[in-house]
Amino acid sequence: MEQSSSQTPHISREIIGKPTQLSLRLAAITAMIPSSDRVIDVGTDHGQIPAFLLENHRVPRVIATDIHEGPAETARKYLRRQGVIRNAEVIRTDGLHGVELKQGDTVVISGLGGLEMIRILQEACAAAKEMPTGIRLVLQPQRSAEELRKYLCASGFAIDDESVVIDRDKFYVILLATNTATPYPELAIDEAVLGPILLRKNSAEIEEYLRHERNVMKKHMRARPELMEVIRRIDGMIDPISHATL
Repeated sequence: MEQSSSQTPHISREIIGKPTQLSLRLAAITAMIPSSDRVIDVGTDHGQIPAFLLENHRVPRVIATDIHEGPAETARKYLRRQGVIRNAEVIRTDGLHGVELKQGDTVVISGLGGLEMIRILQEACAAAKEMPTGIRLVLQPQRSAEELRKYLCASGFAIDDESVVIDRDKFYVILLATNTATPYPELAIDEAVLGPILLRKNSAEIEEYLRHERNVMKKHMRARPELMEVIRRIDGMIDPISHATL
């Protein structure tokens, strides 16, 4: 297995623009990215994540992909303006099509629905026939996080970490997963819905997120009565004293 270099990568910069400033959501995503030989940012849009990583010497090389030529060209211009284009490659493609995944890679997919992320990963696995073990995924689904977690475990991706960030009054969940090529046992309903790692964490942001999710689930109780188990789990976490007296 190739090992990520522990030394600070050399980033060639021709023009130094104003340092890339990330939103709270994008900053939380980049904070989840582990040491990597290469980062592939799928659906890069403006190219801010790749630029930030290179500007701050987090990785030696990045690939930015986008299905539309407009955003791809915008990212290309931004990376050039920031002086890091020599260490970047911008590809107009759907998901990971045309990208050969290697050990030491981290794939970032953010701002898409969980079902769309599943499609992208399924197609990448099919194209590679066997995705290299050790590849890391940093995923920020806009919706369908439950289905995404179930897919990851069934497909041999270990969920290593999860976080919640609040940006402009919206909650965003971020997952870090590693391809182990060994399927994991099916998640319990509360783990699939809320996240196996988040359930073991404690912070003001997570508590606020759990309260929000509880209110959302109450609206879907008629269609999904099994969510009552998840609501009880939330009640036991955020208000254990009153919950114990019920």
